[in-house]
Amino acid sequence: MYCIDIITLFPDTVGDVLSESILGRAQERDFLRIATHQLRDYTVNKQKQVDDYPYGGGRGAVLQADPLFRCWDHLRGQGPGRPHTIYLSPCGKTFTQADAKRLAWEHDRLILVCGHYEGIDQRFIDECVDEEISLGDFVLTGGEIAAMAVADAVSRLVPGVLSDPECFQNESHWDGLLEYPQYSRPEVWHGRAVPPPLLTGDHAGVERWRRKQSLLRTRERRPDLYEQLDLSSKEDQKLLAELDRELSRPILPRPVECRPAEEGDIPAIMEIIAQARAWMDANGIDQWTEEYPAAADYRNDMARGECCVLTCGGAVGAVFTLYARPEESYDAITDGKWGSDEPYASIHRCAVAEQWRGSGLAGEMAAAWAELARGMGLGWLRIDTHKKNRAMVGLLRKSGFQYRGNVLVGAAPPHDPRRVAYEKKLK
Repeated sequence: MYCIDIITLFPDTVGDVLSESILGRAQERDFLRIATHQLRDYTVNKQKQVDDYPYGGGRGAVLQADPLFRCWDHLRGQGPGRPHTIYLSPCGKTFTQADAKRLAWEHDRLILVCGHYEGIDQRFIDECVDEEISLGDFVLTGGEIAAMAVADAVSRLVPGVLSDPECFQNESHWDGLLEYPQYSRPEVWHGRAVPPPLLTGDHAGVERWRRKQSLLRTRERRPDLYEQLDLSSKEDQKLLAELDRELSRPILPRPVECRPAEEGDIPAIMEIIAQARAWMDANGIDQWTEEYPAAADYRNDMARGECCVLTCGGAVGAVFTLYARPEESYDAITDGKWGSDEPYASIHRCAVAEQWRGSGLAGEMAAAWAELARGMGLGWLRIDTHKKNRAMVGLLRKSGFQYRGNVLVGAAPPHDPRRVAYEKKLK
C-alpha cells in the first residue's frame, strides 16, 4: 500500500477532497492510504499555538519547528524506513509529471508539509525535509492546495489506482508532449464536427492523428517542452511536414452552420460549382458536364427540401443534396454489393468553395450528412464519385465510408458514366 501523510492546519478540508472519486475508491481497496494530521495536536502550548513572530522582525508569523518535528517524528515511527518528506513551498523546484513518476515509483511513503503565514522554521527544513516543491511561479495562502495537487498526481500513478497504465500514459506531459484533443458524442455539436479521422474505426489512423495533434499543441502552447523532444524518426518528420502544410491552409471562420438552401443562395452555389468544375477539368476528372449540375437542379432540390448549404461566418462555403429516395443507379451495383438493404440516404452534387479547400470544411460537410441522415431515422449513407476524384475518395475514407463496388450514372456520351460507390453505416 502506498501511504501519503499530510501535515496541515486544515485536515478536514484536505482529507475530504482526497477521499472522493478515484482516490477514494483506491483507498477503499487498500491500494492507497492518504491521511491528514492536525499540526496543532502536536504542540505543547496550552493555547495550541504553532506559530510565532520571525526573528529579525517583519510582518506575519512563522510555523515553529518543534510542533512540526513532533508530528513528523510521530509519522516516521508508523512504518519502516524514513518517509520521503516534501515541503510545499514557493521557493521549491517546480513540480512536473517527471516528479510525479519519480515519487510514485521510487518511494512508498510520503510526508507532505503544508506551510502557512510567512513559511516554516528553516531548522525543521534542514533536519527533516528531503525536497521542496512548488506548483509554479505564484504564491498561495497555504500549502494545502499544492499538497492536494501533488498527492493526486502521485497517487494516480500508483499501481491499481487507475484501471490500466494506458489511462495515464497517453496524457499530457507523460512523454514530454501535451495531450491531443478529446471528443465525445454527438458527432456534430453547435455546428462543430468531430474530426473525420476519429470516425473511421482505423486505430492506426486514429493514433497517427492523435500524435500529430499532440505535436501541434506542444509546439504552439509549450515551445519550451517542444524544444526538448526527439523528433528525428521518419514518422515524426512526416507528421511535422503535414502540420506545416496544414498550417498554411485557410482557417475557417466560426460558426460553421448547416441549413436548408434558399433561392438567395443560388449565385453563391453556382460560383462554387463553377470552381469545382474547373478543378475537375484541370485534374482530368470527367465527373460533371458543362450543363450539370445546373441551377435548375438545385432549385428542384430546394423545392423538395433536399439541398443544404454550409455557411462559414454567415457566407455560403459548401453545398450538397441529400435525400432518402431510392437511387435507381445504385440498384445495379457491380464488382461488389451494398452492406445492407435497409433504407438509406444518398448524397449528390456536393462541393466546397475554392477558398475553403483544405480548411476542414469538407469534413464538416461529411459530418452534416451523417447528422441529417440520423435525423431522418436512417442508418446508412451512400454516395458515388469518379474514381479519379482522389479528393472526394480521401474524404469518404477519412469519414468512415467503405468502398462497395461500381455503378453507372446517367452521363451522356462522350462523358464517362462509371463511378465508384461508397457506403457508411451510422452508429
